[in-house]
Amino acid sequence: MVHAAGVVGSSAAAGGLGVWYPTKSGLVVTGEETNFLTTAQLSQPTVPSSSNSLRPNLSEVVSSSTTDTLNDITESKKSFPIRHGLLRKHGKIRMLTTTRDAHIYLFPYWTLDFINQNPKFDSISEDVVGWWAKATWQDGLVPKLGLDHILQPSSRVKGNPEADEMYNDIDEDVDIASLSTTHISNLLTPPSTPPSPSSPTNTKTPKPRTAVPPFLCYLHPVSSSPSQQTTIRRVDTTPLLLSLSLHLAFLPTDSPCPLATKQKIHPTATIAARTTISPTDVLIGANTTINQFTTIKNSVVGANCVIGQNVKLTRCVIMDDVEIGEKCQLTGCVVGWRSKVGKGCKLGEGSEVAPGYAVEEGVEGAGEVLGGFEGLDEDVGSGEEEEDQEDMEGDDTAPADE
Repeated sequence: MVHAAGVVGSSAAAGGLGVWYPTKSGLVVTGEETNFLTTAQLSQPTVPSSSNSLRPNLSEVVSSSTTDTLNDITESKKSFPIRHGLLRKHGKIRMLTTTRDAHIYLFPYWTLDFINQNPKFDSISEDVVGWWAKATWQDGLVPKLGLDHILQPSSRVKGNPEADEMYNDIDEDVDIASLSTTHISNLLTPPSTPPSPSSPTNTKTPKPRTAVPPFLCYLHPVSSSPSQQTTIRRVDTTPLLLSLSLHLAFLPTDSPCPLATKQKIHPTATIAARTTISPTDVLIGANTTINQFTTIKNSVVGANCVIGQNVKLTRCVIMDDVEIGEKCQLTGCVVGWRSKVGKGCKLGEGSEVAPGYAVEEGVEGAGEVLGGFEGLDEDVGSGEEEEDQEDMEGDDTAPADE
């Protein structure tokens, strides 16, 4: 995968690839978590990239963590130190604080050995990708992480026929650039001066440094045309679920987006007379019944739902198999699967109804989770865990067992 990009030599182990996206363009959600990503520009390819190539959006990851880690470092040190080793390897770096890891990765087979070698890893984004990226430039990390053993071809395939065959497929010597008729000429370099016969000769051969393949970042571009903008989002919070669902509901039926629906209202849905349903930003699922005098704006209603009379839904996501009683007013709410909202309820922005929960009649509130688990100690078991994350100026101690 990384061989084809012309980033590493054909004799090296394969690198990896991850996907990140900007959080401050297109679909913007207040309070969305972000990552602190540091990248370096890739070297120019021998063969020029085509107009539809992804290469302009690729860069090499040299550090990956969360913005919370960045804030902790800057708060404790009153600055953000950068290691000299990073600047020696990459004279120009780019630091991004408004991107987020999409949790889409392409890993080579040897990554399993890397994870098994470091049992304290508990995060793909921060630990696996973060330590891998830092090992490409930070002295001393390669042996501490066990990469010097893992990346040796003889060690990688020893005693494992299946891995042997897979690694051989990965490391097959294919020089893509040599197959092209388009080349860039090399600049002539002056011949090196031979050593003087009287000068002493150092017969000690230094141990070659293990080459760590790069981990690449694909940063999803922002289109200048909103109608052509594709969306990549990692949905792991209720506000993100609400915002993305309403965004998809707003897409026109002829949108090129594969997530756009061809029909805003499913043919099997039953819509009573004297209802008001916005034609551009409402989705209604199969076998759902909407009773009379109901108003629905900028909302998504799932399948097999029953919406009572005189109900008002604005900016809501109603999951499948939900029953909402008459005269309810819901704004900015997410109602979980197979739940029930009693008649006369008024739920405002930020309200959530847990799946399978029945809200009593006449309940009013905003920003509350109804029916969720409360009182759980989120810190149970975390007191014994050791903090392994280091900043780019910290020591070289890796989480691998000595």
